[in-house]
Amino acid sequence: MAVLSERALISLIREASAFSAPGLIQGIGDDCAVFGSPEAGQWLITTDTLVEQVHFDRDWHPPELLGRKSIAVNLSDIAAMGGRPRFVLLSLCLPPALASDWLQCWLSGVSAILAEYGCVLIGGDTVRGRELVISVTVIGEAACNHILYRTGARPGDTVYVSGPLGSAAAGLALFQRAKKEGKSFEQWPKWQALLDAHLNPAAQVELGQQLALSGCVTSMQDISDGLATDLAHICHESGTGSVLYAERLPSLPSLDSAAIFLVQEKLDLLLKGGEDYQLLFTVPPDREKELERQLLSSPHHQIYPVGTIVEGQGVLLEKNDGTRSDITFQGYEH
Repeated sequence: MAVLSERALISLIREASAFSAPGLIQGIGDDCAVFGSPEAGQWLITTDTLVEQVHFDRDWHPPELLGRKSIAVNLSDIAAMGGRPRFVLLSLCLPPALASDWLQCWLSGVSAILAEYGCVLIGGDTVRGRELVISVTVIGEAACNHILYRTGARPGDTVYVSGPLGSAAAGLALFQRAKKEGKSFEQWPKWQALLDAHLNPAAQVELGQQLALSGCVTSMQDISDGLATDLAHICHESGTGSVLYAERLPSLPSLDSAAIFLVQEKLDLLLKGGEDYQLLFTVPPDREKELERQLLSSPHHQIYPVGTIVEGQGVLLEKNDGTRSDITFQGYEH
């Protein structure tokens, strides 16, 4: 029997699910489901599951930082739709040999990030099993008529990202290299920013809300599976295509030397590396100056134009020599 890809599995589930229900505004197909009403308010809900040796490795991931990351990846989904996280549900599958000290440190990380973002843990579930599995659900709220979906991109829009790409993927590869060679995980201070990007990503909740309220953004999601794949999601849901420009993709300065050391193409890390959790969004050209003006009055750092929405379908990469290639869905696959 053929193994379904993640996209095929989601499509299968989507086709088998109800398309409407009272109060449901957005179901399967975006970073969050949306429900509610203009009178009662609109709510966002998202869930993610992290499995040991699939999504994390305790050999190098400190428990407190893993606790933070377990929550941050869900907060990023709320940020991607312009919402504010409010409540958290937490379910754990705990192996019998898991030390209580490790769990206490992990919970310390969870508590710290919940406090930083003003969230409250309201329930969950626990079970014993062979592998450590962490499942988190976050419920958020959003201003009515200011939720950003994947469906709004239009030909001519400029594609933006909110920060450097490829960092987390490079950090992961460095940890994997060190483990394979039996070396210390603390041997590369010059690449610490890349290691930190993998261990402790930030959810850009404040920026997401600013973009949603700006009136300038037509679509948005976060970059969890890589730029090429996540832009393809926006294009698929919006019924458009896109072109990315290789020379415009932002990165940390240390990515160049890390890519050489890892014997990986820097461009592959930029396009296909997952877990950057930058915001990916589209803006009509006649609204770009207004958005830049609004962001100048905030503490947020620079945003980066990296491509254009076009007629058609899929994602094309234009290299410095002008040649183009199809990179649709060339990112992380669960």
